[in-house]
Amino acid sequence: MDRRSFTKLACLGGCLASFKAVAESPALREARRKQSLEVSRKAHEAIMSSEGLKMTGSERIAMLMYPGFTALDLVGPQYMLASMMGAGIYLISSTNDLNPVKSDTGLAVVPTHTWDDCPESLDMLFVPGSALGVLEAMRDAKFIGFIKAKAAVSKYVTSVCTGSLLLGKAGLLKGKKATSHWVTLDLLPKFGATPVKERVVWDGNVITGGGVTAGIDFGLQIIAALRGRVYAETIQLQAEYDPHPPYDSGSPEKADVLVRDSLRGMFEPLHVDLELEI
Repeated sequence: MDRRSFTKLACLGGCLASFKAVAESPALREARRKQSLEVSRKAHEAIMSSEGLKMTGSERIAMLMYPGFTALDLVGPQYMLASMMGAGIYLISSTNDLNPVKSDTGLAVVPTHTWDDCPESLDMLFVPGSALGVLEAMRDAKFIGFIKAKAAVSKYVTSVCTGSLLLGKAGLLKGKKATSHWVTLDLLPKFGATPVKERVVWDGNVITGGGVTAGIDFGLQIIAALRGRVYAETIQLQAEYDPHPPYDSGSPEKADVLVRDSLRGMFEPLHVDLELEI
């Protein structure tokens, strides 16, 4: 066979090989899908064998909103809690309707249920914080009454950031250790609470988180309590929550004095208004 004929056969063979690969690709893809399902099944079985882990549940969690609430106060915990298989999340507005609720940054969240749709008993009641929004919410007697009523039938009564001020306004912090955003931490004693400067504070069935980003830590601790530590660690890895902030300025103790005092000064009018409201 001369070189030209050999080259033609080689090229033809290559074409046929490519055609065969294309023709077989649906079968190969299906085989890979089946293999991936088997890998997934074994992974589920492995994690479900972990001691103390509860893979599915039917928790009823009401997360309240009001005009001007801080978006991340809600969204951080909501992401964590909604990751629990079988858990029911009820997003409920202070205005008792299904109209979008605008947060302090302009992000609007649509409620999923009204007050009447909220379960008679809850595994968890959650209240986010805000700046000016929380002041107006404290003045809403009907909303405060709703918080108080649902807290009475909730396994856990919880908040993040200045949401603890709303729990306090509802009379739910008396004799309790609690936390809040660092700017308002000193207001908690006015509600009969003992302020604690921690990311997450537990006292009986009352669980409070610090400012804004503490809601993520808060959510993970709740998951661990409801579903076990392995479940919580799995959700943490799923979220790739491994914070390495570019600046070590995340608490008043660490922040530059100029930054700390300036920010505290900016919030002084709100701090006074909140104090006068209590």
